[in-house]
Amino acid sequence: MKQLIYLIFALITSVKFSTALNDNEYNQHNLNVQLNIPESFINVTDSIKLSNSEMNVFYLNSNLSIYESSCELTVIGSEYNYIKYKLPTKLDTNYIVIKYKGIISDNKDGIQNMTHATMYESTNGIIFEKGIYLAGQTYWVPDFELADLKTFSINVDIDKDWLLTSQGNIISKEVKDSTICYFFRMDQPTNQVCLIGNKWTKYTEAINGIDINVYLINEDKVLAQRYLDATSDYLNLYYNLIGEFPYQKFDVIENFWETGYGMPSFTLLGKRVMRFPWIINTSYPHELLHNYWGNSVYVDYSKGNWCEGITTYMADHLLKEKDGEGYVFRRAQLKKYTDYVTSENDFPPSQFKSKHDAATEAIGYGKVLMANHMLRVKYGTDIFLKAYADFYQNHKFETASFNDIKNCFEHVTGENLDNFFNQWINSEGAPNINLNKVKVKKKKEIYTLNFEITQSYQDKPYELDIPVYVYFKNNLTVERKVLYLSEPGHSYSLNFTDEPVRIDIDPLFDVMRKLNRDEVPPTFSQILGSNKWTIILPKSSKDYFHYKNLAISWSRMYSERGIDIQMVNDNKIDKLPGNCSVWILGAENAFTKYISFREKYNLVESKETLSKIDSLNNHELVVFTIPNPENENETIGYVNSNNPSLIGQLNMKLMHYSNFSYVGFEGKSLKNTLKGNFPVLNSSLKYIINDKVPINWSKYSFPKNDIMYK
Repeated sequence: MKQLIYLIFALITSVKFSTALNDNEYNQHNLNVQLNIPESFINVTDSIKLSNSEMNVFYLNSNLSIYESSCELTVIGSEYNYIKYKLPTKLDTNYIVIKYKGIISDNKDGIQNMTHATMYESTNGIIFEKGIYLAGQTYWVPDFELADLKTFSINVDIDKDWLLTSQGNIISKEVKDSTICYFFRMDQPTNQVCLIGNKWTKYTEAINGIDINVYLINEDKVLAQRYLDATSDYLNLYYNLIGEFPYQKFDVIENFWETGYGMPSFTLLGKRVMRFPWIINTSYPHELLHNYWGNSVYVDYSKGNWCEGITTYMADHLLKEKDGEGYVFRRAQLKKYTDYVTSENDFPPSQFKSKHDAATEAIGYGKVLMANHMLRVKYGTDIFLKAYADFYQNHKFETASFNDIKNCFEHVTGENLDNFFNQWINSEGAPNINLNKVKVKKKKEIYTLNFEITQSYQDKPYELDIPVYVYFKNNLTVERKVLYLSEPGHSYSLNFTDEPVRIDIDPLFDVMRKLNRDEVPPTFSQILGSNKWTIILPKSSKDYFHYKNLAISWSRMYSERGIDIQMVNDNKIDKLPGNCSVWILGAENAFTKYISFREKYNLVESKETLSKIDSLNNHELVVFTIPNPENENETIGYVNSNNPSLIGQLNMKLMHYSNFSYVGFEGKSLKNTLKGNFPVLNSSLKYIINDKVPINWSKYSFPKNDIMYK
């Protein structure tokens, strides 16, 4: 949720804003804060109302020392960035006061001296001249066990040249000589206490009672207006889909280091991030939507992180669907699962906490996204949205789990969904499906289409609703059928009055499954997700040592990720390896004879695709993938450059293009000027019954899924 940076470089019912709180349900923190920015110093008095006596253990930043407390505190442990304290077993009151102070400057040198090459620098909390960042991970407010949610108020003085914001509302701002006294209050339960500050310029608009604020370090009215307009559009969108926005304001904040954080009622974006021209239509709505999923309906992490999958579905996928490319997005999710998830690293989504590599992302984001999509396809968009609107209303400002989502769907549909959630959420794995034995028989005026669908699986057969699309000789309207499969294989017979000429199985990728290799174009993820590489070096090339250094760098980097890597000169082997992924480096490589592929695409109608293919080798550095002719289940990667000084810069760059078949780069900074995917020429789940009769398939009217975008 927080690390949007990884993605960028490696998106009804009226309710009241305030919710009546049970006084015994949440700890209330009342904070008086003094800041000394030049010294990175903070002094805090926290007056805490405890919700119950069992909440007697808390964590506090290890750089903060408690110098006064209204009750005895015992240190019972410590970690790298916090100390663990315990209150007395019995207290005479449920109010305690703790005073503490210290320096908050985690990774100050890294943040202060950050360059383009070190833009991945980060901090858990910092107070200095470039800005203030205090959040949950800072542990700057006592964080109690068994008290995931809390309410708070903050009184804080700061130099009048500075602005402050928090997820709490600004109740008052009082100027005192050279300082401003802010008073924030957060009445809705929240999962952390944030205080963010800088010398921003603030731009504000209001929509339907919600203040939209853009905070920029330097004045930029044009950029601010782009975010104000986009935020207004997205707030209207999600109001119609889910319900009223949970907060009275939303802040778009320019941060002093490169982040893409989504917090309750605000997002914190780095300077470069927020100026990417595409960010507003991709990752930005993802972070805004997290104010519904994850930052107002909170995640019960002990039962699995449900919010990333539904946020990706209702933000990133939704916008692709609007452009008619929802199926492309779903295929990419299934492909990532197929390429990166193995029997060794698989786990149920109910155990997902956060992503830390491609496999965890494929499960926690992709598989959960597909489970949501299958619910929507099964019950329709209106019921799907009604279930999530109910989930939102029932659990706003509470922690929730996959089981709570299940209960809402069961209430709306009237059906028992134990099997569905056990299969897709509480279990690991996914099936692979195949089409076999396709035949058409005619009896009188009726055509019978016979075929078999089989599935492979790990433990037991899946219960699947499989969409099947049938094309006809005379009727140009494609007919959609949904077939139930719960066995290893099943034979089906469909009767029609027109002659079937083609059958497609799940062509829109509506089912969570592992893809057959021939359903998808070759991509870098197929290599990056494999467990064995052979890198073939061009021994006779004048640039041999540049390619060798690249191979050595890759070997060091990817060996640490468990990939078995062998390097070999092209004059030492006679045959292309067929049991692993292969890299062929350099145009002078003896194995370039295996990478001639253009003739395969001569039948592709798109002149644009052919033009891109022809232009690949005109780039200073080009990388592309093709299926291995020795084994179609393996992939070949090819690298060539006419500028040897550029080769080494490819070291870590490729992982950011994992979903593409080809990329081209130019210039010293390796600016990407070309990227794309080769067309899929054949698929084992598409069967043309009479391939001797040429048919223009583009003339057929293909049924579409209902649209969520409103």
